[in-house]
Amino acid sequence: MRQMKNIYKISVFVIAAAVLGCAKAVPEGTNDAAKRYFDAWLALNEPDAERVGRGTYVLSEEIVNEDPDGIIVEKDGFVIVRFKTTSLEGNILEYTDREVAEQLGKYSKSSYYGTKIWTTTPETIRAGVYDALMGMKVGHKKRFIVPSWMMSYSNYPTEAEYLAQENEFTNTVYEVEIVDFAKNINDWQYEKIIEAINKPDFQNGAFTGTKVADSTSLGFYFKMLDKVESKKEFTKDTTFYINYTGRLLDIPEFSNGLMFDTTIEDLAKDNYLYSSSRTYEPSKVKWGENFSEITLGGSSVVAGFAKTIWEMANCAPGTKAVGVFYSTLGYTYNGSGSIPPYAPLVFEIEIVEEP
Repeated sequence: MRQMKNIYKISVFVIAAAVLGCAKAVPEGTNDAAKRYFDAWLALNEPDAERVGRGTYVLSEEIVNEDPDGIIVEKDGFVIVRFKTTSLEGNILEYTDREVAEQLGKYSKSSYYGTKIWTTTPETIRAGVYDALMGMKVGHKKRFIVPSWMMSYSNYPTEAEYLAQENEFTNTVYEVEIVDFAKNINDWQYEKIIEAINKPDFQNGAFTGTKVADSTSLGFYFKMLDKVESKKEFTKDTTFYINYTGRLLDIPEFSNGLMFDTTIEDLAKDNYLYSSSRTYEPSKVKWGENFSEITLGGSSVVAGFAKTIWEMANCAPGTKAVGVFYSTLGYTYNGSGSIPPYAPLVFEIEIVEEP
């Protein structure tokens, strides 16, 4: 009987050893180590953090400016935000505000500082950020942490599926203020354009009273400021010269009227755009059979700029005009240099004598 008991004990030991051996052989998951580190950091530094969505952690929320309309961030829209991101160690990674750039010693007078527009459609925004934004109200500010595996743009229903994916992201702390929200970004731009160009100080009131219906084409507004008729009709391959200045449309919730390009040297210097490697002089325009064929200095231009020139057909030197247009006719959702994505633009153009 005692011998049987000993055999039983030995058998149990062998089975247990085999089980332990198998357990050790199981490979570690893709993000297991990263999750252990993140969970330990969270427990030590932010034990009261509230988990939301598929694995984002909210640290705090406050009301900066209560919106009387109570607009809420929803799926498949466009959210206008101010934000700053940092690492868990407190190093600043991204930001929108000038004050942060000054703090870091990186402020540039020719750079754009202001709100950014994010889409709220899955796979166009980081998954963890999407989870934190859903349901936020305009005028509210939230601070939250997105684990590295939730920084993915992929869309999965569970955190486990994100943990199973390879990634090269880092744990990121977000501070986000919701400035505005729109279901349709073009409609939002139309509204902001009309508000801006109807201000008495915009081009000395040239656009005052303009309505959406007054647009010469969708998202495009044009005014002749000074018109001088030419004795010749513009035909294909007609050439003439212009000076121009490009600015962001001044929208309080979005951009600040920053000048981003000009052919005029004094303006370039006054607006911190001047480059000694560039020659500031009128640019040569070549006419086409339609506005899309117009070139500037031999290169194609964005549609809104070309349409502004097109409206100045058959005019002589001394003619001045201004075109205002939404981002679809400009730099779309990409932006360019100091031009942010979804930015409506203003171009002032004057036809001048050949240099």
